[in-house]
Amino acid sequence: MPPTLTPARTRVTTGLTAVAVVVALAGCSDSSASTPSAGSLDFSFSYPSTENSPYAALAERYMEANPGVTVTLNPIPSENYDSVLRTQLQGGNASDVIMATPGSGTTLSVISLAQANLLAPLAETNAALVDEGSKSMFFVDGEQFGHPTDISITGTIFNEAPGVAYPESSEELLETCAALDGGTSLFALAGSVPINGGIAAVTIAATNVYAENPDWDAQRAAGEVSFAGTEGWRATLQLIIDMKDAGCFQAGAEGSGFDAIVNGIGQGTSLGAFIPGGAAVELGRSSPEAELVVESFPAPKGAKPFIFASSDYAVSISEASERKEAAQAFLDWFAEPENAEGYADASGTIPITGIDGIDLTNSTYAPVAQLIADGQYTQFPVNIWSNPSVFDKLGSGVQALLTGQQSVDGLLGELDAAWDSK
Repeated sequence: MPPTLTPARTRVTTGLTAVAVVVALAGCSDSSASTPSAGSLDFSFSYPSTENSPYAALAERYMEANPGVTVTLNPIPSENYDSVLRTQLQGGNASDVIMATPGSGTTLSVISLAQANLLAPLAETNAALVDEGSKSMFFVDGEQFGHPTDISITGTIFNEAPGVAYPESSEELLETCAALDGGTSLFALAGSVPINGGIAAVTIAATNVYAENPDWDAQRAAGEVSFAGTEGWRATLQLIIDMKDAGCFQAGAEGSGFDAIVNGIGQGTSLGAFIPGGAAVELGRSSPEAELVVESFPAPKGAKPFIFASSDYAVSISEASERKEAAQAFLDWFAEPENAEGYADASGTIPITGIDGIDLTNSTYAPVAQLIADGQYTQFPVNIWSNPSVFDKLGSGVQALLTGQQSVDGLLGELDAAWDSK
């Protein structure tokens, strides 16, 4: 019998929703990382601060398995996690183990941090968790600098409880939005937070761009395609404007924060949102009346649905750490299948040990189970974009589209310029 994905035993907060989005956020903090007590296997660990954090649960599990070892937890407020931790890394006072993101598309990406000499190389024991196609997101010059944590599935989340049928096409999507009661929106959007606008655009592009050309990012890196020259990207950005006009987003979406997602889903005034699948599992814990599932964004008529499934988070060791041996022992332990599965269970995701053969039938991911089985997915694009400014420009550009301060053609041109500015 294939393994079955079990729901996470955690509960969401506003901060957790911020963390669940594909790029690490960060909040204000004027404190440096705490120092662990003396001990050969003691170390400190920083991650975005959330209630019932899977990182904290992982550390607790490690301490239970290793009596006498102390893991000093240094959570950083989620809203500015990236800026605070980057400052700590540059100052040499970050925790021994930190949460980062694969690739080079964010300010806390493994590759950019490693190239800045802020991360320590990992032992060969962690290499088995990185498949051949993902090595460029974790390795620099043959050395590994990030340990992938799990596999995230990214589409949209949707509440089936109210009885509204999820649209089967993007054309039906606009009709559904227009037909909803004026106090209900199909999606809650944190339009003032660039990261959520960016997630929304990339999720829509799954069906408009990547379903037809899963290798689009590699071709963009090779200069063979462009944002402005790809009709799918043009259609994606135009659809965001059309969705606003059809009432698909809550009123004032362009000025809303992450609380609009938590409150909208919790109060039933929004039926869906653009956040990764793991957050859907956890969001459901604080909204027990909701029946949240993960769906692929509705494809245009005649096109096939498509989603993203990839390792979107990593743990790394600070180059300035004086406890590298203890930190490496923790990562070696994390690499063991039962511990990887325990983390995935806590985070509502899929174990890094593999997606093949996992039974998603009765899970939050049931609507996309067949897409996974049929291979209709690719890795989350942002992880392999050329530099952080591309995703930043996309996220802020979505808000500008919603306010009418940016045009589709103008944003496409800015995305290409940001890509080429590396």
